Amino acid sequence: MPVMGSKLMTECFAFYGLTIEVSSAAADLVEEVRRHFSYFSVPLMKGQVQVEMHSASPPYGELPSLPASVITPRNVCFENKKISYIDYFGQGLAVFDRKEKRCVIYGMDHDLVHEIAYLFILSTVGQYLDSRRIHRVHALGVSYKHKGILLLLPSGGGKSTMALELMRQPGFFLLGEDTPLIDRHGRILPFPLRLGVHPEQETGIPPQYLRTVNRMEFDPKTLIDIEYFKDRLGKTVEPALILVGERNLGDLSDIIPLSRHRAFHALVKYVIIGLGVYQGLEFLLERGLWEVLGKGGVVTSRLYNSLRLLARASAYRFVLGRDIERNSQTLVSFIHQRYD
Repeated sequence: MPVMGSKLMTECFAFYGLTIEVSSAAADLVEEVRRHFSYFSVPLMKGQVQVEMHSASPPYGELPSLPASVITPRNVCFENKKISYIDYFGQGLAVFDRKEKRCVIYGMDHDLVHEIAYLFILSTVGQYLDSRRIHRVHALGVSYKHKGILLLLPSGGGKSTMALELMRQPGFFLLGEDTPLIDRHGRILPFPLRLGVHPEQETGIPPQYLRTVNRMEFDPKTLIDIEYFKDRLGKTVEPALILVGERNLGDLSDIIPLSRHRAFHALVKYVIIGLGVYQGLEFLLERGLWEVLGKGGVVTSRLYNSLRLLARASAYRFVLGRDIERNSQTLVSFIHQRYD
């Protein structure tokens, strides 16, 4: 739980060796971040990275005169030799001291400040994991009888809905609804964050675990606290199945063997390129994204991990029709037939 220290509420998180300290005088902002990353919450300590949030107008009058270096749909970025300034079109500001690893965020909109902090943490953790040769894969990850299963789907493809359906089935454990991890051995590591569903979707989950937020570039989303699934969170597992999702306009739902060549193409998209995985270009200002990835051997490492994963798992094409319940029944039946 948050504690009071120097008038700041503080939470700490440990992501496979990287500690991040989050603080604010606004307790609700810290609590919002805690709900996102509660799986990684640890007792208070000095974080290797500090994030400080302020419910205040950005201090534009105190900023230096700098030319824009990167422009994205959500912000405009400026930098000097030490500090990056990320301006969210006058509504919010992140000041990132790259040397000190300290990010200070300003804004009057609660959801915006929270989202900036959330995205900064994701970007920072992603870069750290890449440096350790542990990589995110854009997929739903679950385990069943200690066997890891990855369902690769694009953004908006229904990973959260499928995760909810599987969590209603006995024996399934959640590894990550959006970006589980793969290591050098091809194993799947847990990276569970809050699940996001459409605000009108009926989940049957008690309201204390839900919160609907506005987002910068997208429609509002209802977030489901990972704590609701605290008894259904999985551990590191050996890979068993890679399911490459394919949307179908009709009612067809089927699981069909997939060649390793086709499965590898899917891994190129969802691991090596990282399609759908938040990279945080605005926090990689000193060099371009591909130069950063290439110089650190990240692309090579992602390729290696993907090949290790593919060598140890069976690959299938999962045809998903419009009937969500039928899709989940197809998947559950398939897994039971293989492992029961």
